[in-house]
Amino acid sequence: MKANLKNIALRWTFLIIVFLVVEIYAFQAFKTVFKNNWTLKIYLAFNALIICNLIYRLIVINNNSLDFSDVFYNYLSIPFAIVFTLFGFKLIISSFLFIEDSSRLFIFFYKSFFSATESNSFFVQRRNFISKISILAAALPIPFVLHGIFKGRHNYRVINYELEFDDLPEKFDGYKLTHISDIHSGSLQEINKVEYAVDLINKQNSDLVLFTGDFVNNKANELNKWKRVFSKIESRDGKYSVLGNHDYGDYVSWKYKGEKKKNFLDLLSIQAEMGFKLLLNENIKIGSESQSISLVGVENWGKGGFKKKGDIDKACEGLTKNDFKIVMSHDPSHWDKILKNHNTRFHLTLSGHTHGMQFGIEIPGLIKWSPVKWVYKYWAGLYHEKNQFLNVNRGFGVLGFPGRVGVWPEISVITLKKV
Repeated sequence: MKANLKNIALRWTFLIIVFLVVEIYAFQAFKTVFKNNWTLKIYLAFNALIICNLIYRLIVINNNSLDFSDVFYNYLSIPFAIVFTLFGFKLIISSFLFIEDSSRLFIFFYKSFFSATESNSFFVQRRNFISKISILAAALPIPFVLHGIFKGRHNYRVINYELEFDDLPEKFDGYKLTHISDIHSGSLQEINKVEYAVDLINKQNSDLVLFTGDFVNNKANELNKWKRVFSKIESRDGKYSVLGNHDYGDYVSWKYKGEKKKNFLDLLSIQAEMGFKLLLNENIKIGSESQSISLVGVENWGKGGFKKKGDIDKACEGLTKNDFKIVMSHDPSHWDKILKNHNTRFHLTLSGHTHGMQFGIEIPGLIKWSPVKWVYKYWAGLYHEKNQFLNVNRGFGVLGFPGRVGVWPEISVITLKKV
C-alpha cells in the first residue's frame, strides 16, 4: 500500500514539475514578444478562466455525487479539450525554447573549454524571433482543433467502394452494404446533426445495414435519447450488429451486484427495439436456399488487454467452404491476428474501433496518416491481403476528445460485384 502511494506521489510530482516548466517557458515567450503589460494580463486572465471553469465543474460533480460516465460528455468534455489544447499550445512553445536553450548551453560550455575569449552570451535576453516563431507554430493547429470540436465531429462523409469477387453468387451482383460503426451514443449531442446522418444512411438505398460495435460509451441508457432516431435506419434485407468493447460496460464502476448484467441485457433489448439483429458468435444466411451470402457476427476480440469473447469457429458453425462470407468483427486486430490467416476464407471483414484516432491527415491518393497507425496496422479504409478484404470504418461518433480533426465520421457503402 505504501509503495503504491509512493508511486502515485512520484507521478503527480513529475506531472506538476512538467506542467510548471511548460507554463514558465510559455510565459517567458509571451513576455519576450509582447511588451505591453495588458497583453500579458489578458493572457494570464484567459488561462485562469479556462482552468477555473474546469475546476468549478469538477467540484459541482463531486458535491452532487454525480457519476463521471453520465456527465462527462455533456458537462466536461469540451472544457477538458480546451484545457488540453491550451496545454498543447504551450508545450509546442516550450519545445522550441527548450531546444534553443539546449543549443545555447552547448555553445556556452564549448566556449568555456575551447575558446580563449570568455563569453556571457548565454545570459543575454532570449532572441525575440525564436519566441515569435514558437508562438506562431503553436497557434497554427488551434483553429483546426476548434473546428474539429464544434464542426468536424458532424462532418459525415459517405465513402464508396466496389469490390469484385469471382465466387459471388449471381443474385448478389451489385448488392449494396452500408457499414457504420462506433456510434458512442453517450457522446452525441446535436440531434438535428444525427438525424441528418441517419437520413444520409437511408439515401444510400442499401440492401443491408451492418453496424460493427460500440453503440454506447458505457451504459445502455445512453441510447434512450437516440433510439427513436436510429430506429429510422432502413434497408431492404435488414439491419445487423455486433458488440464492441464499450458495449459490455467494463469501463464503469457499478453501484451494486447485478447492475452490470442488467445494463448489458438492457442494451441487447434496446438494439432489438431499434430493429437491429445482434449476432453473438453466430451466422445468418441472406438470400434464398439456392443463392445466398453468409453474414458472420462475432463478439469483441481485441489484442492486448481488450476483451476476447469473439469465437470465429463457433460463429461459423454450419457453414461450408463454398459459402460467401462477410464477417462483422469490431476490432481490426482480430482480422490481423486471426481471420486473415484462418483456414477458412472470409471474403470481406468489416471492423471499426480505431476511429482513425479522430485525428490525422487524409488526402485521397496522396496521403493517409494518423498517430493511430503506430498502434494498429489496419486503422482506416480498405485493405486487401491473401485474397480477402478488410474495411475499417472511421466511426460515427467520438470518444475521449469531443471532436474530429482531418479524420471525419464515416458511412461506408460497399457494392459487391461478380467477375
